Amino acid sequence: MTERHDDPALMTGSHALDALSDDERALLEDALRTSPELQAENDSLRETALQLAYAVAPIEPPASLKASLLAQIATTPQAAPLADTTVDQTPVAETTSVQEARPEPARHVASIADGPTAGGRASSEARRRWFQRPAVTLTAAAAVAAVFFGGLGVGSIFDPNGSGTGTTQASSGLDRIYAASDFQRTTTKVAGGGSATVVWSNDLGKSAVILDGVEQAPKGKTYELWYIGSEEQGGTIKSAGLVDGAADGVHSAVLQGSMSEGATIGMTVEPEGGSEQPTTSPIMAVPTTTA
Repeated sequence: MTERHDDPALMTGSHALDALSDDERALLEDALRTSPELQAENDSLRETALQLAYAVAPIEPPASLKASLLAQIATTPQAAPLADTTVDQTPVAETTSVQEARPEPARHVASIADGPTAGGRASSEARRRWFQRPAVTLTAAAAVAAVFFGGLGVGSIFDPNGSGTGTTQASSGLDRIYAASDFQRTTTKVAGGGSATVVWSNDLGKSAVILDGVEQAPKGKTYELWYIGSEEQGGTIKSAGLVDGAADGVHSAVLQGSMSEGATIGMTVEPEGGSEQPTTSPIMAVPTTTA
């Protein structure tokens, strides 16, 4: 029997960082369609990766950075490709019957330490992918973020147009907002504890809220988001959706509908299922006036 070389359960971390090959991505997406648990894990990792990427304010890199990098690329010699290494196929001497009867865990540890064998090559490859690729990708993403957060485009790290299964609405919506040329953000405290970071783009007419440390809504209640029009717009209040899943951690929600320029984004505690108009005072309100 042939051992499976790729386990979709080990691919969700790499998928969150866009670090899968086309074949690996297709394999994972097939598995996501039939496994709600794997889909939930994949969505959670994807959203967490985005929130980590957007956890700090954008910085403007020095104008000389791009020229310096290109100059180094032009003068740095390319390393020669590594020579292929071969595994010594010298037959291993047969062991005695007593050695063959040693406990299974010891035999398993020995096979890992001694190098790949005919039966362990697939699992060894999977382990390398799990430990090495995310680490390398995170390092690269951190370096790229330092450059691209300054205005060259967050979409280079996370594809905002990715159509793969498992990309949450909040994740893709955040991508588009952060990649917008007129992107703005502000952070405020939430009554009752925690904070809310509001990001928006007037060009897109979209906004999102990232809650950090906000407790779950009381039983029978829910958090509801609102667009509150400016005085020039008559102060019209429109529901922008419910916040589900906030539980004293980090949670993001892209507001529904279109945001008018200068609107205030608010959040209230409402009866489960939401309300047509606010029934309580806002626990968070952020004007989106241009800074």
